[in-house]
Amino acid sequence: MSRAFPPRNTNICDISSKIIKELSHILDVAAPVSGWRELIDAIPEDMFDTYEVEQIAMKMYSKESPTYALMYKLGTRGKTVQDLISYLDTMRCERALMFLRNYEPIVITRQPVGSISVMERKTLHIECEATGFPYPRYQWFKGQKEIKCATEPKLVIEDIRLEDEEKYSCRIHNNRKETVTFTKPTVVKVIPNPEAVNNREVIYARSSISERVKTTTKSTPAIHQFQPAALVQSPLRQDAPVITEHPVQQEILCLQPLRLTCNARGAPILQYQWHKDGISLPGATQNMYLVEKTTVADYGVYTCVVSNGVGEARSTEANVRIVAPIPGPGMSSVMPKIIQHPKTALVPAGSIVQFQIEATGMEPLKYQWFKDRVEMPGETGKKLQLQPDVGKHTYYCSVSNPCGTVHSKSGDLSVYHPRDQEYTATDKVVLLIGNNMYKNERPLYAPKNDVRVLADAFEQIGYRVVSLLNLTLDEMLNAVDIFCSLLDKGVYGVFYFVGHGFEKQGQCYLVPWDAPAAYGIDQCLCAEYVLVEMQKKNPALSVLMLDVCRRENENADRDQITTYKPDVRGNTVFFYSTSFGLQAFEEEPCQDSEESRNTVSGIFVKHFKKYIHLEKDVVNVFNDVVKAIKSDRSASDIQFPELRSNLRDDRCLTDKIVYQGHTRAYTKRYFQWKAAHELPQPQTVTFPEFDITVQLDYQKLFSNAMNVFATVINPGRATESLAWLTDIPPTVCVEQSIVVQPYHVPRTLTVITDLQRLQEPLIVLLVLTVKINGQKQECRRSVNLGEPLVAPLQLRKPRTTGRKEPTEQDEARYVNTHYR
Repeated sequence: MSRAFPPRNTNICDISSKIIKELSHILDVAAPVSGWRELIDAIPEDMFDTYEVEQIAMKMYSKESPTYALMYKLGTRGKTVQDLISYLDTMRCERALMFLRNYEPIVITRQPVGSISVMERKTLHIECEATGFPYPRYQWFKGQKEIKCATEPKLVIEDIRLEDEEKYSCRIHNNRKETVTFTKPTVVKVIPNPEAVNNREVIYARSSISERVKTTTKSTPAIHQFQPAALVQSPLRQDAPVITEHPVQQEILCLQPLRLTCNARGAPILQYQWHKDGISLPGATQNMYLVEKTTVADYGVYTCVVSNGVGEARSTEANVRIVAPIPGPGMSSVMPKIIQHPKTALVPAGSIVQFQIEATGMEPLKYQWFKDRVEMPGETGKKLQLQPDVGKHTYYCSVSNPCGTVHSKSGDLSVYHPRDQEYTATDKVVLLIGNNMYKNERPLYAPKNDVRVLADAFEQIGYRVVSLLNLTLDEMLNAVDIFCSLLDKGVYGVFYFVGHGFEKQGQCYLVPWDAPAAYGIDQCLCAEYVLVEMQKKNPALSVLMLDVCRRENENADRDQITTYKPDVRGNTVFFYSTSFGLQAFEEEPCQDSEESRNTVSGIFVKHFKKYIHLEKDVVNVFNDVVKAIKSDRSASDIQFPELRSNLRDDRCLTDKIVYQGHTRAYTKRYFQWKAAHELPQPQTVTFPEFDITVQLDYQKLFSNAMNVFATVINPGRATESLAWLTDIPPTVCVEQSIVVQPYHVPRTLTVITDLQRLQEPLIVLLVLTVKINGQKQECRRSVNLGEPLVAPLQLRKPRTTGRKEPTEQDEARYVNTHYR
């Protein structure tokens, strides 16, 4: 059964999770030789800064995939499967390309010469080239015998001998038996060397032909071994060409003449053909090759093939280097040097856009503009003026002169539909809550991943992000209060919840992680209550995104319903991931493993993350999400999103923050938010009895979860050492504690969650075990981590009174029907 490959124009975010998982496995494991860091290096644009690369690298500390994070970032920047293929092709990462690129049969693009003469004791060079995918595998033969180690396109045999006279051919294949092909044979004539007559027996006893093969590059490992067909042999005529003078390598100043000479003897009349880098030079058919004024295009490897109908011979290679002259007055370089690059632009549709480039160097300078890596015919000036359509494209320019060619940096042009008015926010805040580890409900995989993805996305567009996992009802209510305290007139507020939920009488209810088995309205948070509280602050934009099921809950019938009526202010967008009476779904893990579950997304976030960065009003962004889910084969028939809005302004999630006139309120919100996101300072703990130092570092996962790394930075006298945390208070949760050694130093990772439940400073025990002189020893130190992240907000404090606890009858009639 043939493998289905994603279309080349598919956004990387839309590649199936199975393929992404395979790519992640390959590129994560292959590092540092051909892994995800090399993939970043293969991207021609300066797409990621050092901070982003390190953020991707940190994923491995929490047993996540850096490749998965990189793929997501590429997709959100508009990169397609075609772009990914070109990056992997630059890396020659065949294993990864096998999941993206169709099979291409072998095509020989360069045949070896028909015959060649070489002096005894000299070096023999025979070359061929082929294309195809998987990449071609080469195996050279002498007659019908395979030459060991000769598995490169170029066959180089040093110290050639009389016994090496034979026909040489190359077998080429790429993993399919029917496409195994052979090059045309090369007849090799060895000319006796008078200096070797008296000591041939001694010299020839030194090594076999396989030991004299010189390898120049790392060859691609063979896939299959096939025996070549028999090669027809014919004797070489004595009057075949013999080269008596070979061209010599040269180093020439740019614009100076180049002269190469090749002389030969033989009969009948000799014919000459010069080659550069293996390609025939038109009109170069004399024994001398002449270029009056050289340019960098003349840089390369030259050979001359001499033939006369009886046979042919190939000269040795002559490497020609073109050197730039010393810059003249007023010139910093004779090579083109770009001093002004095209700039990225964001413009409304209908605008006239102009890109400009400035360069110095030896005249004349020639310019050529490119759009999305495709040459733009006729655009050969310093300036590029155009009126583009809506969308995003990349432009750059090449500048060349006789001494070389350089390319400018890329300038991205984004064109959007103009709005009647440009809007700004005085601040932007988002509260993300994900409940997945339910006490009495089916656990979910997607909430943790969805909250993490949205936290990264909202941070990129300027939001203050509060991200929380697995909250009780009291904690949810307190989190909403603190979130609303950050809202004010002119502020954009976004609330997102993912987990289990239900609907009753037109109101949607969000289920806390510890809800009882027979939960009803009294044990859940009403989404309309959240909107009422948000509207009290009169924000410029109120967005609620609910990624929950909206089925009826029979246990809700026993509770008295409080109807919430939010104020209508023309600022509200309410997005449900599914319609009333239906379920919301998440992807299924490819495998039953932690690694696979860490890549699962909900259907809504799977598509929303591709549109959140667009310069579109909020309603149109959600309309794009609805269309994307409709086109998703895995979700189009089971999930039907619903959008409600009374938004009268074309506000975007990406609108800029302008806080002039609101500086005091903006600063107050900043310090209020920052107080809930303080990590402990990195610290070192010394163990003088062992002369060992341990460093503790901290990384935020969510607003209520962090990574703690314990690294032995000075092992002292110990041959083995390891430090980790223990005795962590039971009010918080230790999700995992593992040993990681990315830098070949002893390091452990401890993941601490539920920090909102801390009742006092977090005091832990740092344990150090060492092995000195063969004896294992242990030492402990108490470490105070303070109140990290949201712990000072006391989200745990009781909020509700008179809450009805479920009776035994309620428990008995509970039916688990909720998917979200």
